[in-house]
Amino acid sequence: MKLLTIGTGKASKIADLFAKRGAKVNNLNLFKTFAIVSSLEDLRKLRYLDDKSKFYSIFREGEVDVRSSFNRILSLNELFEASLVICDLTDDFSFETSTKLAEELYRTTEEPRICLMLIPAIDSMEDVNTIFRRMKTLLQSFDYLFLFEKLDNFEENLIHSFNVLSLVGEIDLKKKACGEVVVDTSDFLNSLSRNSLSIIGNHREVLPLKILRRIFKRSYSEIVAERTERMVKMLEKALKNLSARADILSAKKSLIVFSGDPDEITMDGIFECIKELEKINSNIAVRYGDYPIINSRDLSLILVFSGIKKFKL
Repeated sequence: MKLLTIGTGKASKIADLFAKRGAKVNNLNLFKTFAIVSSLEDLRKLRYLDDKSKFYSIFREGEVDVRSSFNRILSLNELFEASLVICDLTDDFSFETSTKLAEELYRTTEEPRICLMLIPAIDSMEDVNTIFRRMKTLLQSFDYLFLFEKLDNFEENLIHSFNVLSLVGEIDLKKKACGEVVVDTSDFLNSLSRNSLSIIGNHREVLPLKILRRIFKRSYSEIVAERTERMVKMLEKALKNLSARADILSAKKSLIVFSGDPDEITMDGIFECIKELEKINSNIAVRYGDYPIINSRDLSLILVFSGIKKFKL
């Protein structure tokens, strides 16, 4: 899934990280990254974005004009399947720029518009009313909203989660593998709900070298059982590593994506994970799939919960 990714104000740092570490397929970064900032100092802090992908915009009396920057972005003729605007809700410039970008995207494109909102830790917010008011405004401006609290290691979790999600539906010309259940861009988008929040849970494990796994190979049934058990335990850990402390009991939809060596992903494991989610929330609609990476030592699980309207502290 190719994403037109625009970081605004303080949130431009995330776009800068995607420029460096965004998932690649066939040597192409799936994140078409840009940044719009309001100061020369912020412009200089962007180390990995191409110089033509960084834009300066004057912010005066709460007003910002992004049309010039946006038109220059579109003039580069980047292909994308959805747009991802990254907004820091504590930054006035970031918020105003994001709302204006939503208008420009609605005016010029038909692709889904996603907003990735960054907020302080919920229990330490100084101006809760402003944050929630801005959140409601963006709910009306964008098709889908993802929420990340600035908790410990949130940047690493954010980059890793969206990297895995961006890979769904992509075909690596060098890869000759097919997943157990193919998940694509439409599955991802259909797992999201409008007029509500989405959050992400993730967990990643580094497995022993494959040659060691083969040396200590046991019976087929034992291996399948171990892999299935590992996947369920990964789900439990991912549920404790959510991007925001929202109430998943209020979620309407969910997406499960395992990524890694296809030999380590079992259908039994996927179905057990689905059962566990349905035990937590019997009304949730679960989509699922996997993205195979031959001989990868990294095994990742990404959970998406959408349709959320409540927080849980």
